[in-house]
Amino acid sequence: MAVPLGGGAADPGVSPWRLGVLAICTAACGASRIPPALRGYEILVDRKDPQGVEMARAFRERGFRVRGAVRGGSRATAALIFFTFREPGPGTAPWLHLRLADTRTGEVVGAAMIPLDSAASTPRARADAGVRALLATPPPTPP
Repeated sequence: MAVPLGGGAADPGVSPWRLGVLAICTAACGASRIPPALRGYEILVDRKDPQGVEMARAFRERGFRVRGAVRGGSRATAALIFFTFREPGPGTAPWLHLRLADTRTGEVVGAAMIPLDSAASTPRARADAGVRALLATPPPTPP
């Protein structure tokens, strides 16, 4: 038997219970986009240049907790290392190389590279493409 509580009209707003269920579902949906090898990691982006700022933003938008400095005694952290490289010779395009390395073991837990063509001409576009590539590819296997 159910007993009505309160004497007023039903509140059409969101109840705390429903809000909790919504928060859990949202967190679960965000975590499902993160590859298993990177789940549980915080991302360390210590560069403060425009590209570093955009990389941090892109990771945050995809559900990662991002920090700017190493801190002892915290959760597993993967440091983002990125650089551009161009093969010598005429007509070669530069590439943006990205690596995520575990700060405790040094193991590479994510790697990707993207061409720096007209589609990746701004720091924001490079960050979005780079993070998408990191999350789409499985981590490299050692030889």
